[in-house]
Amino acid sequence: MTERFAELAGILNRTREAVTEFMNMLDPVIREATDDYERLYYHHIYEEEEHRLDRLRDLLPKVEAMAERSGDRDPDDPEWVYLLQDLGLEKFGLHNFLEHIDLALHHFQDEERTGELRRMREMTHDDYGAIKDILEELNERYGEAVSGRGSVPTDEKEDVADDLKVPLHSDPAAPDPKPDPASLRKRWTVGSLKH
Repeated sequence: MTERFAELAGILNRTREAVTEFMNMLDPVIREATDDYERLYYHHIYEEEEHRLDRLRDLLPKVEAMAERSGDRDPDDPEWVYLLQDLGLEKFGLHNFLEHIDLALHHFQDEERTGELRRMREMTHDDYGAIKDILEELNERYGEAVSGRGSVPTDEKEDVADDLKVPLHSDPAAPDPKPDPASLRKRWTVGSLKH
């Protein structure tokens, strides 16, 4: 179990660095927005990631402590259950971060930032797959605490809002998990989110 928590700590540390870098990219976009809609749109994404960064600051020391601790945990220990629930929510946060990166790939056109966003996207995509595997293992071992309904993104809910799901994020058999940014530009626009 300590190895799995060491993996989780690695994922959360990488995510914390990437979220900070991502927020730094959005900062000038918000400050220099050409209209209130653009400012609100990117401010909303920024604020969600800022909130997530705060959660990561609280969660990381607990996960790192678990990576140092040997032995099993009492599945009825409320502190343990809260930690598992927080990890479930963090999985959801990683899914949202992936979508935020895809939206930013639509906005940024320069090679420096798109190159960095593609690197972040690949890392986040791989980390999201890894955290899902780890949480599934924890869920099998400790019950349903890890997979509360609030930790499951719409894209992964069964028989719910199928017409609202984004195939890129909902189909595990999708042939290319690393999308061509040009294909994202065709599907997602800031204006299309108004409707």
